[in-house]
Amino acid sequence: MPGDGDRLERVERLLAEVLRRLERLESILSGVDAEEARIATRIAVEFSLPAYAAVKAAARIASALHRLSAEPGGYDDLDTAIIEVLAVEGPQTLRSLERRVRTVRGRASRRIIRERVARLEQLGLVRVERDGRGLRISLAL
Repeated sequence: MPGDGDRLERVERLLAEVLRRLERLESILSGVDAEEARIATRIAVEFSLPAYAAVKAAARIASALHRLSAEPGGYDDLDTAIIEVLAVEGPQTLRSLERRVRTVRGRASRRIIRERVARLEQLGLVRVERDGRGLRISLAL
């Protein structure tokens, strides 16, 4: 049949692409520890992320949480939510960070988030920059 050769060639190209992606995922996952895998799984679902993006973000989140665990008082679900939002979604204004943390965590006060961001900034985990009248908050890792 005319066109069968073209179809077969297209299928072969698609399969080759799938194999390349699988190999890339395998190489990425070979360096992932159990904690990062747990975080990646959770944020992939919570933020609707592709596996590759979730693994990359999970490494940054795990690093930040590891540093926080060494601090007096450790960390709680609010610290985790702030770090996750910044790692997954990138820099945020205080208002957008509050909205996203509220979505992820269920509740959040702008005042409390501002206090936590100041603490995370002192520890070197987040960067806070003036952006006009507001603040631009990003993960420093």
